[in-house]
Amino acid sequence: MDSVPIKVFARQMEMLRKFFNVLPLEELVERAGKSDIPARAIAITFDDGYRDNYQNAFPILKRLNLPATIFVTTGAIDSDAPLWHDTLFNAFWRTQRKAISINGTEYPLNTVTEKRYAVDALRQYLRSYPLENRNTLIHKITAQLEVPVQFCSNELYLSWDQIREMSHANITFGAHTVTHPILTQLSAREMTDEITISKTTLERQLGCPVRLFAYPNGGRGDFDEGVKRVLKEADFLCAVTILWGTNNLCTDPFELRRQSLWDFDPQLSMLKLGWYKLVS
Repeated sequence: MDSVPIKVFARQMEMLRKFFNVLPLEELVERAGKSDIPARAIAITFDDGYRDNYQNAFPILKRLNLPATIFVTTGAIDSDAPLWHDTLFNAFWRTQRKAISINGTEYPLNTVTEKRYAVDALRQYLRSYPLENRNTLIHKITAQLEVPVQFCSNELYLSWDQIREMSHANITFGAHTVTHPILTQLSAREMTDEITISKTTLERQLGCPVRLFAYPNGGRGDFDEGVKRVLKEADFLCAVTILWGTNNLCTDPFELRRQSLWDFDPQLSMLKLGWYKLVS
């Protein structure tokens, strides 16, 4: 539900190209290991593998010759089963209901802002649920919203053909697990499978090593030393979080921080990036 208009994104990318040194994430991390980071270095990343990355972002990145990394949840590719949080987004976006009650809490749904608040609250609540219980509750929520639990996801996520096309045009792909679970809530075997299967699937489809990883959700409690150890054993170079901040030579490459460019004013976005660099 969060996005910026295409024209705003294009202007943001034009300004990144003008004022920053945009590098592939893999190159940037490798150069950090050699204490060779250029001034104003920055990398562009996207999570999950949505089709609008191909339809909207890719033409702009290609025109500007900007590298980027897309972290793909492999189980969603060429699948009729959407990720659970996308099922939730779709239901709230399509519902005509004016309110919903979950576990005694009433959520008004009259505006986009109210719907976003309800979705965010429920996502936080549902993340702590085991998979089977979570799916049951999502079914109850979508039934209350009077929206079918299933919808066509083939147009929501990238296809393998699109991924391969982009990989030949300055776009790097990283692993983002198979089903987008919170890794610290899984058994050791489940966690390892989510990481390694997503990696080997991408490598088989792309015909090249996959060394970049993004933690699902990506908050402080969504990864730990055990998860990082599995990533290292699987020969990943780094992993990105959603922890706010910039990175330097001392940053753990398996706890890389990121920032979002949600401002509709591209100039403000650039000013914020410059300021964050100074104060972090």
